[in-house]
Amino acid sequence: MKKLLQSLFILLFIAGSAMAQERTITGTVTGKEDGLPLPGVSVKIKGAAGGTTTAADGKYSIRITSQATALEFSYIGYGTQTKPIGSGNQISVSLSGDSKTLSDVVVTGYTTQAKRDVTGSIASISAEQLKNVPVQSFEQALAGKAAGVNIIQPNGVLNNPPVFRVRGINSISLSSYPLIIVDGVPVFTGDQSSNSAAGNALGDINPADIESIDVLKDAASSAIYGSRAANGVVVITTKKGKQGATKVNYEGWVGSSKAQNLNPLLNAAEYVLIKNEARTNIGLASAFFLQTRSDGTQVETNWYDYAYRTATSQNHALNFSGANEKTSYFVSLGYSNQEGFIINNSFERKNGRVNIDHKLFKGVNVGANFAYSNTLNRAPNTGSLPGSAFNTGGLGRLAFVLPPNVSPYNEDGSFNVAGSAIGLGANLIASNYPNAAALV
Repeated sequence: MKKLLQSLFILLFIAGSAMAQERTITGTVTGKEDGLPLPGVSVKIKGAAGGTTTAADGKYSIRITSQATALEFSYIGYGTQTKPIGSGNQISVSLSGDSKTLSDVVVTGYTTQAKRDVTGSIASISAEQLKNVPVQSFEQALAGKAAGVNIIQPNGVLNNPPVFRVRGINSISLSSYPLIIVDGVPVFTGDQSSNSAAGNALGDINPADIESIDVLKDAASSAIYGSRAANGVVVITTKKGKQGATKVNYEGWVGSSKAQNLNPLLNAAEYVLIKNEARTNIGLASAFFLQTRSDGTQVETNWYDYAYRTATSQNHALNFSGANEKTSYFVSLGYSNQEGFIINNSFERKNGRVNIDHKLFKGVNVGANFAYSNTLNRAPNTGSLPGSAFNTGGLGRLAFVLPPNVSPYNEDGSFNVAGSAIGLGANLIASNYPNAAALV
């Protein structure tokens, strides 16, 4: 009995000690600028689970254990503040407005507005969201980052302009491409309709030079640009120097790409068998035959090897920036060399940019923006328009339909063509398909 009483006493002592380790902290959270109470402020125990929010009068109450060391106070539009927990039971704080959050601006036409004051439909994308994204042009990186902006890459051909829509389809035959503004200057993007040759004018802009992108989606936001804004407006602001010593920044990536999920092709024997069987079924004589080279080997052509490849790409961007009380500068150099997974499709870009702003005296600023870009786009001659590699007669399709019992080369190494086409089956006279090897 004595041992039982001692055990009960020990258990009661432990429970009492555990309860004594908890205590309640109360306090009030106010704004530093006006001293008014802030309702809905998040109060959390730093490094532990648990928390509460302030009431309408800015007051809160939270239970903590002896292991708790600090409380964290956070509120939208205000800077987060951490307070250590001392021996007292009351902690009151005054939160300061977060200047970064309050000063976020968007570009609307030729002016800027605080984000909180904008009533129009505008989507903003920052440089951080575009950082280290392996794309040829900036609009490809916008996919999924701006509500109401539809971007579709039609195929894998390099420098092919994507379908870029802000307000849906506004024309049956002409382009629905939005107006592009770079540092206040409209960029001519050409007629990006289905009847135009491929070639993305926006590929000249280095994504690493972009500070922010604002997509003006409604009429109120884009009215200043008139009829050219019928399809929406994309306002691009390039980077400028920031206060402080000169900063050097480098961004780069290297990657590879190849065609995925290609359907397996018939070999020469299977192709000839199926083709002749189809002719027999409709009462015609066999017209497809296997071919043998002079060395006795059978012609067996995998046209994928002549149309597709494993491509490598690289991109490099180097910039210098800085600013003092009067002058800010941003200087960048960029180089991009990308190979397409279609043979002989490549895109090379060399570009440079210099942005300088100088304060002459109070109220008078001068500045200059210089941009240089040199691009070289190579594409197989697969149709009447550059880059039409996946059209009906394009190289991308030919690899699937060309006969495997026909060699792309003659015995002397010249292209096996009849005029500009390879024969139907083994018949070089009945020319049906362009020779994929000759095209590239």
